[in-house]
Amino acid sequence: MRKVEVEIRLKMQFYDAFFFGGGTGTGMIQSYLLRDIHDFPYISGAALKGCIAEYAAALSQLFPALSNWEGIFGTSGVRQGAMYFENGTLINPLSYQGMQDNLLELRTGVSINPYTKAKKEGHLYTMELSGQGGSMAFQSCIYGFLDEDAYQRDVAHLVAAARLIFALGGKRSSGLGWLQSPIECQVLIGKRGQGTDFPRQEPVSPSEINRWLKQWIGGKACTE
Repeated sequence: MRKVEVEIRLKMQFYDAFFFGGGTGTGMIQSYLLRDIHDFPYISGAALKGCIAEYAAALSQLFPALSNWEGIFGTSGVRQGAMYFENGTLINPLSYQGMQDNLLELRTGVSINPYTKAKKEGHLYTMELSGQGGSMAFQSCIYGFLDEDAYQRDVAHLVAAARLIFALGGKRSSGLGWLQSPIECQVLIGKRGQGTDFPRQEPVSPSEINRWLKQWIGGKACTE
C-alpha cells in the first residue's frame, strides 16, 4: 500500500510555570528541569507523545471509526508507531540568549501521604521550574508516513487529540504546565510532483482539517 508523508507542526504556549523532569539530585535541588545544551528548557517529545496518545486512546473508545491508535503510536516493546514526535523547542531562542538563569524558578513542596493526607516526615523537596512559561512559545513536529487510503482519518485523530490537551509536563494537578490556548496544529502533506519522484509539501487548510474531523467524529467536537 502506498504511503503519504505527513507533517503536523505544533505551537504551544504555557500560561505560567511548567516542569519537565531532567533528573534528580541530592543537593539543594531534588528535581531538575529538562534543559538543552544551551541551557534552555524544552518539552520532551516522549512526554508530548504520551499526552497526545492518552487523549487519542480516549477518542478511539468514544468513536470506533478512529481505530488506528496502535498504528499511529505503536505498542510498547512490540510495534513501532508510524509517527515520530520531536522535542518541543523555544521559538526564536536568540531573543532569550544570556537570560537562561532568569527563565528558571525554584519552588519548594512537601510529599503527602496518600492514606493520611498529611505531609511525610523529612520529605521536603525543591523543584526547578521554568518560571516564565507565559512569555515563551514552543514548537514541535509530528511526522511520518501513513497509509494513503486512511491518512485523513489518522491526521484528524492526531489533531483532535492535540486540541484536547490543557496542560503538559509534571505536577499538572497542582497547576503547572497549563496552556494559554489549545495547541495550534499546521498540517502539511507530501505530494508527488509531476515528472519527479520527490514529494513536495502542501499545507492543508484549517477548514479542510475541520471537515475531516466532522467526517470521522461528527458534530463540532474538537473542531475549534
